[in-house]
Amino acid sequence: AGSEGRKLKGPMAPPPRKEGRLSSETFNVSIAERKTVCPAGQASTNCSRLQEQKTGRVAYRFEWTRAQCDKCALRSRCLGKGQRHRTLQVGEHYEIIQARRLEQKKEAFQTDMQHRNGIEGTISELMRAHGMRRCRYRGLAKACLQNLMIGAACNIKRWCRRKIWEQQQPTDSMGSAALGAFAV
Repeated sequence: AGSEGRKLKGPMAPPPRKEGRLSSETFNVSIAERKTVCPAGQASTNCSRLQEQKTGRVAYRFEWTRAQCDKCALRSRCLGKGQRHRTLQVGEHYEIIQARRLEQKKEAFQTDMQHRNGIEGTISELMRAHGMRRCRYRGLAKACLQNLMIGAACNIKRWCRRKIWEQQQPTDSMGSAALGAFAV
């Protein structure tokens, strides 16, 4: 995304967790060096590059030896039942994803997301209630016109709802409706 001049804006899902086990974010992963250090300070001994034939998706599997895991103080929190040594599999973009997870914990990210959260409901309404996901016509000009008409219809519907809401509000001594939740 960065090489194409785009900036990633959305939140990143937390890493998958297995009950009672240390998650991948507790490990210090370096894909470039093909090394990982576990929370106990043990460096991985093996790294395999895995590529799915159907999708071309690349992942890296890091492994520790049984001898390293046998003497580890964190063994009970790190290994599952019947597991002899730890393995960790991460995608090729793991480091970028981890940086994003750390960034989204900052207050600046939360403030920036308020703008995105505000538009999410509108986009959802346009898709679900007005059929904006599919275009009825061929050609960019007709598709653009359809989207403009859908936006206008949504705005008219919202304006009508607002007017109905204003009429239902009690009036004060000056005869104006209270603004309530829509206070400016």
